[in-house]
Amino acid sequence: MVERIGRRLFGTVCGFLALTEIVSAHHGVTGRYDASEPIILHGTVTAATFSPPHPVFTVRVEAKELPAMPLGRPEEYFGPLRTRAEDVGVERDVELSPVRLFYDLADRLRVGDQVTIVALRNCLSPHQLRSTWLRLPDGEVVSYTGDWAPGVDGCN
Repeated sequence: MVERIGRRLFGTVCGFLALTEIVSAHHGVTGRYDASEPIILHGTVTAATFSPPHPVFTVRVEAKELPAMPLGRPEEYFGPLRTRAEDVGVERDVELSPVRLFYDLADRLRVGDQVTIVALRNCLSPHQLRSTWLRLPDGEVVSYTGDWAPGVDGCN
């Protein structure tokens, strides 16, 4: 009987640890986001999901030139902001931090709206784009500074 309880407890602990690792990896705690090449995505929202685990936007990138306005939080980046040539004319998915600030955009942001997003690329596969800064169509900036996955200086 003691052996059976011990095996059950061991299985429960192993399951919990595996789940913790999966959740931890998914939420970017183990992610490495390349702040040496912050990416500007300026274009039209083609899809938006405001359900857990993350709000996600799909943006059709329409501009190669950077908008003439302050962008992002430069003190957090190791390299210059840029629009990548391979993004122009393409739809890109961007995960936002899973915080109330971004979930609250569900009532304010619609498909067809023009946005500007500063995103960092995860060095780890699947190399998703993550953002904690965006400019809404009315010019308001929505920015979250408490991110737990700080940028790294390059993906080495």
